[in-house]
Amino acid sequence: MENEKKKGQSAGSIFLNMFLKTFVIIFGLLIIAFGIFFITQVVKNKAKKTEPVTTAGENQLTEVEAPDDLITGEITAAATEEPSEERISTKDAKIAVLNSTDVSGLAGRWCETLNEDGYENTEASDFIYNIEDTEIYVTQEGLGDELLDYFTSATVSTGSVPDGASIDTSAYDIIIIIGNSDSDH
Repeated sequence: MENEKKKGQSAGSIFLNMFLKTFVIIFGLLIIAFGIFFITQVVKNKAKKTEPVTTAGENQLTEVEAPDDLITGEITAAATEEPSEERISTKDAKIAVLNSTDVSGLAGRWCETLNEDGYENTEASDFIYNIEDTEIYVTQEGLGDELLDYFTSATVSTGSVPDGASIDTSAYDIIIIIGNSDSDH
């Protein structure tokens, strides 16, 4: 009888061990699946975000109402035309390069690189906040697009520059805030 009891406990404990191992494996796979789903949703939502429509005047950027067809999603003939990929030359633009990293002299080195490539009107300064990816702020759409070629993961925005610059940015056509992703320059 004692021998049968040991067999019963052994079979029961084997079943329990197998059940727990199976549960842990399935639970781990579910966590991985939900993680992948969450990451893809975040990436999709980040790509869908849009900046407000802005315009520049007297070196001051102001927001403008978006046309009703953009708000309602209606497609018009103008909206279906191919956008022009015209880049505006920035060689003569007044450019401020701001260092948001802990790397000393980084903005100055970026100014030297830009100067060597024909951007003669640059000034280096600091940005008090640390950012990950380089951000380029311009006063008009299409200005500064050619500067994207210099940076690993920069974005161009037409809008106001966030607070944190150590200089008055209103006198510049382009403000480049160097992020950590471009600090190895």
